[in-house]
Amino acid sequence: MSLYEQIYNYILDKIKAGEMKRGDKIPTEYELAKLFRVSRITSKKALDMLSQNNIIERFQGRGSFVSSTLPDFSTISAKREYLDTERDNLIGLIIPDFMDTYGLELVKAIERGCSDHQYNLVLKRTLGLQEEEKKAINSCINMGVKGIIVLPVQGTHYNNELLRLVVEEYPLVLIDRYLKGIPASSVSIDNKKAMRELTGLVLESGHRNIAFISPSIEGTSSVEERFIGFQAAFSEKGKPLNPDYILTEMKSTMPVNVHGDKQMGYETEDCDKLARFIERNPTITAYICSEYEIAVMLYKVLGTLGKKVPKDVSIVCFDSPNAYLDYPFFTHIRQDQDAMGRNAVELLMKQLAGENEPFNCKVNFRLEKGQSLKTIELEKQE
Repeated sequence: MSLYEQIYNYILDKIKAGEMKRGDKIPTEYELAKLFRVSRITSKKALDMLSQNNIIERFQGRGSFVSSTLPDFSTISAKREYLDTERDNLIGLIIPDFMDTYGLELVKAIERGCSDHQYNLVLKRTLGLQEEEKKAINSCINMGVKGIIVLPVQGTHYNNELLRLVVEEYPLVLIDRYLKGIPASSVSIDNKKAMRELTGLVLESGHRNIAFISPSIEGTSSVEERFIGFQAAFSEKGKPLNPDYILTEMKSTMPVNVHGDKQMGYETEDCDKLARFIERNPTITAYICSEYEIAVMLYKVLGTLGKKVPKDVSIVCFDSPNAYLDYPFFTHIRQDQDAMGRNAVELLMKQLAGENEPFNCKVNFRLEKGQSLKTIELEKQE
């Protein structure tokens, strides 16, 4: 039996036993949520079910009351088979997708953390679609999960279901990003600092004509912060930044496009876009990519144009598959996904224990040097 069904039967039993009579006021959503240690979304659903079965009546601004005309209880199926421990302690994880480059280690860490706290993990993939994210949230709630960890889809508009979880104080932790102006706990690296260090390394390697390539920076905090970090590195080093060297229109690496029917179309479009960008800016000596998949695509496009990495140009990025050799190819920022996963679970456990103060947790990252960044003499690009 789900959590809302337990609340439903609790009220129903009280009425059947005569402890609550016709016209008596029912505990509020907040009181029931506190009593059963669940979210108000769950207690609201229980009261809605009681109302739909004409067991209670709900009045805006006044509350809920035992119905004056109660139905025949023998016609109502009250589910009494309580969930066993294996099904009762559920945590939901909602994520666009996961790959070896990013996400796989995160999922493993979250599953281990949940298991350590005797919780089972329910995994839902959204493929970067807000509609799928909405369905995943509602599915998790209907299963009776006690809390949700979510890596929100990219975009300029927040999912209303996600905002509702925050408003209803549902146990929730965001991964890899935060919602501006929305008081929700989150776990991520310091993306500004990481990009500042990565860009600083490229500048210290003698490069001045440096490009930045990413998906749209609008509405996704992690991408926005990486772009801010890129700009900050130039400012700190006292070096000019050429706005013509910025390309933030990549589409094919978005999860929905990686797996959807339009993948090939977007990939071809992005490759053409990169080729035009490279040919339009022949003085660029280094490319900083916000994602590993963009770095791989760029590497291939440069190859078709007769340019070699790192002999002719350098590429650095965020994330990279675990290297089979001690020395990775791409110089990159490696996020501590294990720490992100473990901290996300711990923040969720605190909320389940009643600690609802939002907390933004920052975990470590490493700048790993690889073969793709070449040190050059400044005069060669002047």
